[in-house]
Formats: sequence, C-alpha cells, structure tokens
Amino acid sequence: MTRVRTWFNTFFIGGAAVAWLAVSTVLAAPFLWLKSHEKDKAVRKFVYIQSLGIVFCMRLASTGLRVKTANRPDGSCVIVANHASALDLYTVSAFGFSNVVYITKGWVFKLPFFRYVMQSAGYIDAQKTSPADMLDLCRKAVAKGCDIVLFPQGSRKDPHARFKSGAFYLAEQLGLPVIPVAIAGTQHMLPAGSWWIRPAQITLKMFEAVHPQNFPGELGHLHMAQALKKQIMDFVDKEENL
Repeated sequence: MTRVRTWFNTFFIGGAAVAWLAVSTVLAAPFLWLKSHEKDKAVRKFVYIQSLGIVFCMRLASTGLRVKTANRPDGSCVIVANHASALDLYTVSAFGFSNVVYITKGWVFKLPFFRYVMQSAGYIDAQKTSPADMLDLCRKAVAKGCDIVLFPQGSRKDPHARFKSGAFYLAEQLGLPVIPVAIAGTQHMLPAGSWWIRPAQITLKMFEAVHPQNFPGELGHLHMAQALKKQIMDFVDKEENL
C-alpha cells in the first residue's frame, strides 16, 4: 500500500505541485514585471502564496500535517530551521511569514527561472556575498520590514549536522530576536537526492523567540547556535520516534 501511495504522491500530487508553480508563475509574471513600486515585496508575497500551495500539496501527500505556532515579537526576526529536504523552504509559509528574505546557497541562483524570482525578491546568495555585504543587505531588508530566513545546517545530506553560527551572529549584530523552527518528517517524505514523494507524518513547530542578549559575551552567538540546535533537534527526534 505504501508503494502505491508513493507512486500516487509522486506522479499526481507532485505533478499538481509542479503545475501550480508553473501556471501561477505564468499568470503572475506580467503583473510582477510591470509593477514599478515595491516590486521586491510583491515578488516575496507571490512566493509566499506559491509556498502555501505547496504546503497544501504536502498535506495531501502526508499521513498528517500539523502546524504548532507560538507568539512572535513585533518587528523583524531571524528565523532559523533545521534542513533535511527540498520541501523545507516552503514550510516557512505555514507559520504566516509572508515577507521574508532567504539567505541560501549559490547553486539555487543558477537554476533557470528560479534565479530571476530570487533576485527579484531580494534573496541573498550566501556563497557570493561577503559577510560585510550580507550584513548591509540584511539591514536594508529589515528596514523594509522583512524577516530573514536561514537554514544554519547548510546541507540536506546530514539531518543532524551542526548549526553554523553565522545566522546567530547576524541576529546579534542586527539586534533581532531569533525564532527557532523545527521541521519533522520532510526528510521521510522527500529525502535528499530522491524524486519519490513518500507518505509521511509532518510536524512543523515554531518556538518562542530567543533574544541575543540572553547569550552575552564574545562567543554568545556560538552558544546560541548550540542551544537552539538542541531545542530544535530534540523536538525533531522526539516526533520521529513516536
């Protein structure tokens, strides 16, 4: 039965998801291209709507999809999440974050079509951007009311890889609270390197915001990275061992 469901998920639900991305893009592209005022914000809103559609497809393909939210502070935040699947990017929308700037790996900017969307939205290439320029770009994004989204593990290949401290240093320098997000189950639905969409239980959990001042000292951002990795991965491991 699992094999049949996997086949159905991949060809029918996965096909519907790809069609949604393609058709919505074709319909929206002329309006986004013609927009002269706050085009980047409009593109980010468009990506948010597209992502909600993908989360809906994930819900159909899953054996259950739960979203656990928490109160968030006013103003911009840095959102950090574990990363084990290509689906993780879309799950941020499930919490209602609609005006976000992603900091992501450079290879995504080389993909046909996607690079134009990402550049238009003001997303940041982590590999081509120096730390000083990244800080400056993030300051400008925050001035526009954006949240900053990072996956500090950097790679989908090792679900338990360490959290790099750059996201937390960024939050420290910008004086922004950090919202930890745990994503459980996507690595079973669509593992790294696979095209098969398997039925899986998905749980998305947003924790209460953490403030950089709670981790004082020169190495505060390193301690914050370690603490939030433990918080996130303890939840993920618990969910996957139920």
